[in-house]
Parts: sequence; C-alpha cells; structure tokens
Amino acid sequence: MTQDDVQNMVDSLAARLARNPDDPSGWLMLARSYRYFERYEEAAAAYAKAATVIQTDPLALSEYAETLARSNQTGFKGEPTQLLERALSLNPREPFALTLAGAAALGREDFPTAIDYWQQLLAQLPPGSDTAQAVANSIDRARRSQSETALSKD
Repeated sequence: MTQDDVQNMVDSLAARLARNPDDPSGWLMLARSYRYFERYEEAAAAYAKAATVIQTDPLALSEYAETLARSNQTGFKGEPTQLLERALSLNPREPFALTLAGAAALGREDFPTAIDYWQQLLAQLPPGSDTAQAVANSIDRARRSQSETALSKD
C-alpha cells in the first residue's frame, strides 16, 4: 500500500464522516490519521469530535494533548495539560502521558515534576533499552537545567 493509497483512505473516511458525523470512533480514527500525516490542526478538530470516546482512553487523551500542543503557539499550556492530567488520573502509568507530562513540566521549568514523571516512566522500561537510555538522558538534562537555574538565581 502506497502513501497515496493511505491518503485516499483518509480522504474517504473524512468524506464519510462529513456525511455522517455521529461516529466518535470514526473521528478518532481520522484524528489519528491526520496526526500521522502531521496535519495537526485537522487532527485536533477530529479529536474534539471524538470527545465521547476519548474521555476514558488515556492514550487518546495524550495524543489529543500532543496534537493541541503542536497546533498552537502556547504548547502544553492550558487544555493540553488538562488532557494529560485526565489521562494520568485514568492510568497513572500511561507511558505516552508520562512522557508528555514530563515535557510539559520541563516547558514550565518545573524540573522536579518533569524528573518525577520521567522517573515513573523509566521504571516501566526494560533496563538498558534505547528508550530507557533516552529517558535517563532527559532526566539528566532536566537535573542539569534545574541546577543551572538554581545557580543563576543565587
């Protein structure tokens, strides 16, 4: 299947949903498809129409948060952070939510919170894996930034 075939399937789904908009699961599929193609504004609109099915899905809430953060100038401020908080209230161990919540905290320069989220994530990863190493590196960078920020305030 080519990229064009996939795009045609996405366009077909969008056309079907335009005719029959009462399909939250279809909107979620469309949102994820738009997200895959980095069409973040369209993905955000589709996630909003899938609201009834994503409210209990921590991964979908996290994807929606990331999509909103990528589609606006304010990053994770506001609604994206609220979506991540909801995702983590549903599943405190959701890896993507922990990843993004750490990034959001880092963006606020809330280094202890970023480190905490990423340590929770690291505890779930296979030791020595590439992903575990990447998370450990993020924790180290956050600790360095925390130290540098503390020194510059003195």
